[in-house]
Amino acid sequence: MRSDDDAQVHILEMLTLFWLFFMSATFLIRIQVPDAPSVAHDAALELAGDDAFRYGIGLEAEVSGENRLSELLENGELDEACFLLQNSISAGNEANCWLAQNSGSAAPHGNTGSPNGETVTVHHLLAIGSNSWTVTLDVWSRGGGN
Repeated sequence: MRSDDDAQVHILEMLTLFWLFFMSATFLIRIQVPDAPSVAHDAALELAGDDAFRYGIGLEAEVSGENRLSELLENGELDEACFLLQNSISAGNEANCWLAQNSGSAAPHGNTGSPNGETVTVHHLLAIGSNSWTVTLDVWSRGGGN
């Protein structure tokens, strides 16, 4: 009779373990895990910054230089260079513009704003004569977060 009692205890142990495993799995399945932020959102902001830069270097210079953006930077019209880039950001997006010459520190120019959500930073290096300019755009959606 003793072996029958041991068998019943083992069956009860197995049923208890199965019940614990099943309830644990049910609990884990019910946990709401938020989705990761969309990569497409960041890519759209990055593309908006790249498009603004391409627009600036795609315009012909008014007086001298390779393009309009280079002309403005070469003449020291830094706010105007940033206005050019910021005005060409796609609708629904905004950007802060930072400029640095050679190995200097970047400084904000043009209109500056405070983003309400995530930003994407787009950097471009532009060589003009013996100077190299780092043009940085911090782009965000006007509506705030994603």
